[in-house]
Amino acid sequence: MSEPTSMSRLAAAAASFGVVALAVGLVAQGVPQAVVGALPTQPEVMTASLVSAEAPVRQVVCAGPFLGFVQQETTPRGFGEPTVNLLGSEFEEVPLASEELLDVYAGTEGKVAALPIYAEQAADAGFLAGSSASSIDTPFARGYEASICQTPASESWLVAGSTTTGRNSVVSLANPGSVQAIVDLEIFGTTGVISAPGARGILLQPGERRVFSLSGLAPDESSPVIRIQSSGTPVTASLHVSLTRGLQPDGLDVATTQLPPSTTRIVTGLWLESEEQLGAVLGIEGYSDVGPILRLLSPEADTSATISLVRPVNGDVSIGVELQAGRVFDVSLDELGQGWASVRIDADEPIVAGIRHSSVGENKTDLAWVPSAHVIEGLGSVVLPRNIDAVLQMTSASDDSATVTFARVSDDGQSVLGQGSQTLNPGQFATKGLGTQGGNYLFETTGPVALSVALLEAGSIATLPVVAPPANLPEVSVFAR
Repeated sequence: MSEPTSMSRLAAAAASFGVVALAVGLVAQGVPQAVVGALPTQPEVMTASLVSAEAPVRQVVCAGPFLGFVQQETTPRGFGEPTVNLLGSEFEEVPLASEELLDVYAGTEGKVAALPIYAEQAADAGFLAGSSASSIDTPFARGYEASICQTPASESWLVAGSTTTGRNSVVSLANPGSVQAIVDLEIFGTTGVISAPGARGILLQPGERRVFSLSGLAPDESSPVIRIQSSGTPVTASLHVSLTRGLQPDGLDVATTQLPPSTTRIVTGLWLESEEQLGAVLGIEGYSDVGPILRLLSPEADTSATISLVRPVNGDVSIGVELQAGRVFDVSLDELGQGWASVRIDADEPIVAGIRHSSVGENKTDLAWVPSAHVIEGLGSVVLPRNIDAVLQMTSASDDSATVTFARVSDDGQSVLGQGSQTLNPGQFATKGLGTQGGNYLFETTGPVALSVALLEAGSIATLPVVAPPANLPEVSVFAR
């Protein structure tokens, strides 16, 4: 067997020897080698070589400053500069090009908001992950936000936000690739697909970030869900969400994407605020949406779904719902006790799901959108900010017991600073406090487990999903002389 050959070298060889490329294609389609060998100039015997494609450079895109609106302006501004933490051994930070957005305190000098960045690193250099976080307290937006730096994808979904009165949402799209991307946004609401011509054929140049007010694409929509599809090269998307209650800003989040629809979704890390805390604000005008909700969408077909709420303290609860194709459905999760919980949704047809939950503090509230978790089978990672309490959320998706092993590592991923493990029974949900020191965490599971880390203090809340590294490209069999 010959040594593995790069796909680029194979492509060059095929360009020079078209007849060999033809033979490879015929064999790949199941034509017998004897038939292929009978073609003019073909060898009678062809041996198979396993060929690995060159692993691409890995990239993660960080959200940049929180994007919100000042008074009646229609173009968003950047709110400060977040703290970015990155895990990697050889990464390079690259700023994204963007239309100039003003900083929230632009002043007479017209100060421009900081640019978002992406990090890239050779695929064979180990883990690459990151997060950004900021605490914002201005007359126009207030709250705590933290989000993972995302890996580009050709299809992803945002399940978050609202464009009703006092609710603002800004879509941010980024292309860290070396070629143009054409992006289509398909927006669903409570009455079905929303007609938004401006959401189709969005051009993203290489290394560019563009932003759009969701209210301009889907006005007065209480429950939007956005499908992001790109051609040309993968992209990232995030949704910057903020609330104004009356005249006061009160809560914000940067929501990140989830994987395409499937028949089982797990949202792990739901915070159920105490009824005493919720009761103190629910009766106040403008606070009707402070309670937790589960947002569901079956994009293609009507379906039945079973919602299972796992609560270690108060016991489990299950309910059934009927979903109409293309129509977003919000389920209230009020009055279910206090503490951490996990939600599993099993449907007959593929769905997406996300949760909005809140934290109530003294004279303030905050919100976070929790996407359907990435189910980890093997390795995963997450990078945590400092100075806020972090709680690991673990939900088994396995029919057998599964063990989650985790380690806190140095910024280059080369040194272990601490470690632990947790064994889960089938379907079990468990939590583990990680403290306020932040840091880089690597995970390994012996079975499928949904993992996230919740960040919580009174009046501040955010959730970071644990994600797996991009899959290695598979080996393929190539027949040549």
